[in-house]
Order: sequence, then structure tokens, then C-alpha cells
Amino acid sequence: MRRWQKTLLIALALLLLLTASAYWYLQKTLAALPLQNLHYQISSLSLRQLHLSSVSFSLDNPELEIQLNDINLSWQLFDPRLTKVQLGSGDIRLLQWPQTADNNTPTTGGSLPADWQLPANLPEQININQLVLHLPCSEGDCSYQLSAALDNVAQQLQYQLSAADTNTPNTPRLTLSGDYTTVQQLPLLNLRLDLDNNTQLQLHQKLSGHNSIDVTGKLTIDIAPPSPWIIQQLQLWQAAVPPEALERFTAPVSVRSDWQFQLPGTSSLANIAAEASGHWQLDAELPSPLVLPGIGQLQGRVTAKLGLQHGELSQYQLNSHLTLLQPELSEDLLQQGIKADSVDITLTADGHTLPQLTALPLKLALSSKGATEVDITGDATFNLTPPFSAQIHNGKLGLLQQQLKPAPEVLLQKLALQTQFNAYWLADQWQLDLQNTTADFASLNTTDIQLLKGNITTKNSRFSGDTLFNNTTLQAAVGVNIGQLKQAQLKPLSWQWQAELSGNLRELSVAGQLTNSASLGVAHQLRYVNDALTVSWQLDDIFLLAGNPLAATLTSWPALLELNRGRLDASGEASLLPAINTTAELSLSGVSGIYDRSLFKDLASTIQLEYENGQILIHAPETRLAEINHGLIAGPLLLNADYRTNMDAISAGKLDIKQLQINAMGGQIQLQPTQLDLALAQQDVVLKLQQIALTNLLQQHPTTDLTGSGLISGTVPLRINRTGVTVNNGAIAAESPGGELQYRPAGAQNMAAGNAGMKVVLEALDDFHYSVLSSDVNYDTQGKLSLALKLQGSNPALENGRAINLNINLEEDLPALITSLQLSSKISDKIKQRVQQRIQQQSIKNTNGVKP
Repeated sequence: MRRWQKTLLIALALLLLLTASAYWYLQKTLAALPLQNLHYQISSLSLRQLHLSSVSFSLDNPELEIQLNDINLSWQLFDPRLTKVQLGSGDIRLLQWPQTADNNTPTTGGSLPADWQLPANLPEQININQLVLHLPCSEGDCSYQLSAALDNVAQQLQYQLSAADTNTPNTPRLTLSGDYTTVQQLPLLNLRLDLDNNTQLQLHQKLSGHNSIDVTGKLTIDIAPPSPWIIQQLQLWQAAVPPEALERFTAPVSVRSDWQFQLPGTSSLANIAAEASGHWQLDAELPSPLVLPGIGQLQGRVTAKLGLQHGELSQYQLNSHLTLLQPELSEDLLQQGIKADSVDITLTADGHTLPQLTALPLKLALSSKGATEVDITGDATFNLTPPFSAQIHNGKLGLLQQQLKPAPEVLLQKLALQTQFNAYWLADQWQLDLQNTTADFASLNTTDIQLLKGNITTKNSRFSGDTLFNNTTLQAAVGVNIGQLKQAQLKPLSWQWQAELSGNLRELSVAGQLTNSASLGVAHQLRYVNDALTVSWQLDDIFLLAGNPLAATLTSWPALLELNRGRLDASGEASLLPAINTTAELSLSGVSGIYDRSLFKDLASTIQLEYENGQILIHAPETRLAEINHGLIAGPLLLNADYRTNMDAISAGKLDIKQLQINAMGGQIQLQPTQLDLALAQQDVVLKLQQIALTNLLQQHPTTDLTGSGLISGTVPLRINRTGVTVNNGAIAAESPGGELQYRPAGAQNMAAGNAGMKVVLEALDDFHYSVLSSDVNYDTQGKLSLALKLQGSNPALENGRAINLNINLEEDLPALITSLQLSSKISDKIKQRVQQRIQQQSIKNTNGVKP
């Protein structure tokens, strides 16, 4: 009796220990799972069964909230594998569709599975009575009720899944059933899918054999016009079928395919392809358009046959004629104007030459109709043995695009593109060769530029890279011809651009030449390296005797500036990325021409320009001008100056004049070094006159009867403002020891008659030897020059050389004087014409009462 009690106590202790161990194992297993907010309630636990009244938890990726009720888990004693899983009800809610990670890792040749048997830990029975699945859709949530049953007995699996809309839970909408088993460790699969009695799919696949593997299979798909429930679901998932597509879909779609192959026992795909025997055929018929959400409406027929004998083709045939109606393109493409009403796709292969699997030929043709008309033809070759490859040769592409908007502010009209190409694709690289590419367009309009009658050509262009597009290279020769380019700063001319492009997406170089119909040419070299973009440019030498292409190109070229001799050349470098900085140099040599009513000769200068961070510096270290003729002839002129400003106010910078001097009338006129702030309303500068020859000065007046000798120096303060130039209290004087003046007018006798004082003055000035000659100088904005002359000296022939002091006030209309000088001199006819036009304009203003 005691022995029996002892045995019972030991058995009870072992039972408690096993129960505690099972509970501890359950806790440890649940804790190891990547679950959040785990809550569960155990109703009962035994040696062979666990019943959970509820389990709830959440997942982060994907974002799921799961609630399961009435869960039964069963297993054999001393065997942790589950034998039966039952779920009474449940609720699974997907909060957000997971983001698919880009996986650009190229795939390599694989192999068939070595073991086709079901997992050893798969339960013998799984039953799901009712499981509601909530998915995010356009209406917020789309809910479906699922039920499933799975029986696994001796590696023979039978499964059945049924899904219904929660609005009509008693009406199955989707059923999936079939079985899976292994015979001699090779699989046998039967599957049947039915979608709302509208779409049926049946698949039979069997692998058998020992030393070799026999593969037999059959696939059938039948799709009838969509039922009202399917149409409703498509709308919920934002794949609505247009009413006109439903009207066209009148006949069911059928797809039939079967295959039978004998494969070697090895699992290597390369060996399988080299030794396989058998056949495969496909017959797909779409008599009326079938709506493919996100793609369009597909109609046509595809037939294909493939036969192999020990890895060699014994039969090869393909006839595919498909039409895609109303193709669905992305919104970005539609906004750019790319749209087609239909796309015809033809793929054919007759197989008469019985090619190899390593070079399977295919003829392809694709054409579209509508706003975008595309026509593509070519001969393709595929290698269906690892490593896979493909190539297209004798390819031709034609494109007609009525309007194209590659950017919101860019409109391209009537684009016509023609090209011939060859393309190659391998497992880890690709290559595209373009030959004889031409593109014509009627116009290209942007916010600031309009291009008319454009033509683009490329020859022997090549693009290549790897499948990840990490090392894309290009090499191309590009030619662009524009019939007319219109831009506010340019005159309407034709332009041409020729360039050689080479490099890759990280390092690109462009060497080109830009020219226009005015004979302006600019060579340039562009370099893009590691996100830095720089360009060097060289202006073609301009020989002004043959014409001025700058004046013929730029609308901002001063209308009054004409260059007719000399040479111009310029070059520069610019950094465009990551910031804009530039330097440039303009050289002028022997430049002669006309500005307004002035003639200048032999201008020579090297002008340097720098731009950085919005700041501009123009440096003219040594500018020389041989002669300037504005009625008065002067020269040579020497200038050394800098100009600093910024892009926000280009004309309001600071002009630093280090040296400005000009030789005139035997002497020199200098501007004292000064800095002018052009942002101010007025500027004050001082002119210094040195040893001006009085003889030369008096000779400038066209009708003067006064001659003389001596040297004059002085200072003339200039005030420059927006109304003109004025002089206040300038002072000039003759240098010691003085000089001579002779005033001998033709009508001297008449002037002296009856006027004794005038007679004395005329006699004194007939041969006046002066020791002092000075004058105050004033000039106003009306052009009136006032001189207050003081003369001290004598006439040796008058009263024994008695000392004479004269004060003379003179006024001269300086612009009128210069006009007279210009008309009477041998200056160019162009300047005389401009002077006469200025006189006529001033006369009209005076007639209309406008004050000059």
C-alpha cells in the first residue's frame, strides 16, 4: 500500500514538473519573438494541449495589430512538434503598407532545391475558422474574412482557403484549393484558384524520376468579363475600369500552356539547360480588350512553341500580336505631353534556322498612335543559359511628338527623331550604340529663349555601364543647328554647336565649338568631376576689318559704337558648381572706330574680369589710345583703372582711376587719381592742364584771326552729375616768360573807324608781347563756356612799348563750337552725318519750345 502511494506521489511530482517546464518553455518562446505589446490569456494547459482564450500583439515592420481568440495547440507527449493548430476567430489590421527596399544586387545562376519535402515541423492539421483581415485602401480600410483548412498526413498536404467580403460574409469571393505531395522526394502540385466565379486558374506540376527528372505540367487561365463585385473592388483599390473598357470586354480571355521536359539529375541550372529534352507550348487569346490595372487594355493573341533535344533546339516558334489600348502612363509623362491612344507590339520567331539556346533570335516591332507616335523595330538575340544575356541589332527608332514639356517652363513642338541602334545586356553590364541619330523640332520655347527650326545629330555614340548604374559611361559626337535663336540680349540669328562628350556620371568632359551666322565663334571645354562643374572658353579671334560679330549678335551693343579696324580676342574660366565664380580676359589690339561723334584710333588694352560671391572686379591696368578726334584732336591717351561692383547694382559701383592722361595741343591733360562712387548723384574731379601750346590751341578754332605763342597750365575742377558737366572757378595761366599774341582781323579798319578805344586795342593786339595771361574758367550745363582773361604786356611798336593791362570777358557756346569744328574738319562722313542729325533734332526741340 505504501509502495502504491509512493509511486502515485512520484508520478504527480513528475506531472507538475512537466507542466511547469512546458509553461516555462512557452514563456521563453513567446519572449524571444519580435512582438510588441504582447498580451495573452491561458485557459488551460496539459501535457498534450494548450488552450489560449486570447492573444494580442503588434509588429513594427510591417505595422500590424493582431488579435487572436480561442486558440488550441496540440502535440504528442514528449514531442514538442505541433500536431494540430486551431483558431476560432481573429482580427489582423495592417496600419501601413511596408516600404519595399530596393534590391539592386544582380542575381546569379541558381539551382533546383535539393529537398522538396514538406518541413518536418509542419502541423498535421491547421484550421482557421474565421479571420478578419483589414487592409488600407482608398476608402480607409478594406476588410475580408478568411477561413482555411490544411491537412498534412504522411507528407501529403491538402489545403483550402476561402475569402469573403465582410459585407457579404456568406458569399465566398475567392477560393484556393489543391494538394501537394512528394513521390521519391520529388514534388507533385495541384492548384485551383477561383475569383468570384469570374477568373479561374488551374495548375498541375509534377516532377518524377530517379537518375533524371521528368517535368510535366499544365496551366490554364480563364478570365470572363468582370463581375460587379470585382469592379467594386477595383474602384476601392484605385484601379477602376473605364466604362468604355467594360463595353469592349465581351469575350473571355483564355491562356493554355503545357510542358514536358526530361532534366538531368544534377541541380545546376547551367547543366540542366545544356542537357534538357522536351517541349513547351503556350496559347493565349485575348479576343476583346482585357483591362490590366495600371497598364491599359490588352488585346491580341500569343502562340509559342519550344522544343529541346539534349540541350539543342528542335522546335522554336513565336507569334505574338498584341495591342495595348489606352495605355496608362504616369502623371509626370502625361504632363510632359507623352500620350498614346494605342500601342501595337509584335514579336515573331519562325525558328527555321534552329538556333542555339545561347543565341535565340527574335524579331520585334513596336508602334504607337496618338500624340506620341513611336516606331521601333529590331532583331533581338537571347541567351537562355546562365549567365543570361540579350542583344538587339539593326534596331531602328522613330518618334513623332507633337508637343513635349520636359519642364513646366519648357515647350518643345513637332519633334521628329530617327536613330539606328544596337544594344547589349549581360548579367552585370549593358551597352547602347547609337548610329546616325537625327532629331528635328519646329520650336523650343522657354521663359527667356525661343529656338526655331532646330536639328540635332549624333554619330557613333556609345553608352555603357553596369546593371546598378554606378559606372555609366558615355561617348558621343553631337551637332546642333538652330535656324533662329531669339533672346532679349541677342539678335535673331542662326546658331551651331559641335561637341565631343566623354566620361561617366561622376567625371564628364565636353569639348565644343559654338558659332552663329554673324561669324561669332566660341570654343569651350566643360568638366564635371566629383560634383564640381567648370568650363573654359576662348573667343575666336575677331578681325574687325572683316566685320564685328559682337555688334551683329548683341542687342545691347551700343548703337553709336562702331569698330572697323583692329583685333579682339577673349578667354576665360568659370566654376558653375558648387558655386559660380569666373575670370575672363579681353584683349584689344589696334582697335579703331567711332563712338557717337568721336573718332578714335589704335586702342590697345587687356581688360580682366573677376566674379566671385556676387562681387565683380574689372581691371584695366594699361589702356592706350593713339588718337581721339572729337573736333579737337588729342592723343595718345593712357588709362589705368579698376571698377568694383556687385550683381545687385552693376552700374552703382566704385571706379578707381589710378591714371588718366592725354596729350593734347602740344601739352598734357591729367585727371588726378581719384575714386568715383557711381551710386552718388554727383562726382567731383580735377583736371590738370600742363604746358598746352597756345599756338596749337588757337589753331583749333576754325575762324579765328588770333595767333600766338606760349605755354598754358592750370587746373579745372569738374562736377559731374545726371544733368551734365559743370566747371566752377577753374584757373589757367601762361607760364613764364609769357608769349606773343597777334590779333589781325580782316575788318580791323572798319572796327576802329569812329571808335578810338577800339583802335587802341586793335593796335596793341597787332603784336602784343604778354608777360601775364590768366583766366578764370566756368562752364554750365547749357554748354556756355565763360573765360575772364587778364593780359599784361606791351606792343613794342606802340608808344615805345608802354605797359598795357587788358581784362577781357569771353563767352563761347562750346557744343556749337565743337559742332563747327566737326563739320569743318576732315573727320569721317559718318560723324558729320550724326552731327547734322543732332542739329536737326535740336532745331525741332527749339521750334517746339523745348529749352536746349
